[in-house]
Amino acid sequence: MLALVSLDFALPLLMPGDPVTAILGQDALIELDAAERGALLARHGLGGGQPLWQMYLGHLAQLLRLDFGYSIRHGMPVKDLLAQHLPWTMLLVACALVLALLLGVVLGIEAAFAQGRAPDRVLTAATLALDSIPPFALAMGLVMLFAYGLQWLPSNGAMAPFSMQTGAAAWLERAQHLVLPVCAMALPAAAGVFLSARATAVSVRQRTFMDLARAQGVGPFALRYRHLAPNVLAVVLSRLGGVAARLVSGAVYAETVFAYPGINLVLTDAIIKHDYPLVRGALLATGLLLFAMNLLADALAARLARRVQRVP
Repeated sequence: MLALVSLDFALPLLMPGDPVTAILGQDALIELDAAERGALLARHGLGGGQPLWQMYLGHLAQLLRLDFGYSIRHGMPVKDLLAQHLPWTMLLVACALVLALLLGVVLGIEAAFAQGRAPDRVLTAATLALDSIPPFALAMGLVMLFAYGLQWLPSNGAMAPFSMQTGAAAWLERAQHLVLPVCAMALPAAAGVFLSARATAVSVRQRTFMDLARAQGVGPFALRYRHLAPNVLAVVLSRLGGVAARLVSGAVYAETVFAYPGINLVLTDAIIKHDYPLVRGALLATGLLLFAMNLLADALAARLARRVQRVP
């Protein structure tokens, strides 16, 4: 956690550009003297001539007070901006994670049961090809095909502009806007899950308890998803940290291409505009989201592992 906070402090300081110029424009280079420049930087929590260690301790003190500073560009507290935009990213990542796990595990199990035959070869080749497509190219391809070509789905935003929908109609509208960005994030991640799930399923198929289940007359569906799937999930969830990191980083492309109002869209704009307090708040929120997803994955994997250990 300290490493995350330290990185969050250091990265904006390493960014090129001048924050004072970003705040006041090019005229700031001429109109401000050194004292005025330092006062302006100090007011926005950017040092103002303070030693680096003093700035770092001040940053830690701010975080302990849950004070993320004041956005230069938006003119409002960073924590209010995070409260507005972070839930959209959490929704996007959660839906993409569920879809990636579902597709990867199900297709991986089916490929394992068709090992060496045409379905296995087709699925493996398709997932490897999908995994090689750059995220932004996949996102733009989905937009061109389903939004502008077929016109089945909306191309941007979380809701239609000036939408007055309420209740179930509003949730349906949000779901329609979720489909393309979620698919753009989940499909490449599902490819990695597929390869892990297939390799695990091929190995577990040879274990004694699977032979015993077949001998007892267990049907194909129950054999796959009642006896085999928990063992596959235990392995997949133990490696979920990499999948979560891929989804969180992929959300940057998805939110940019689809203009989805998540935290990464705000972060991208803050970097361009040198809004350092907002950059720090958004980076910290993204890191904490990834940290929480890893903790959840570890807890689920440990619970499934206890069940797997009881299987011969």
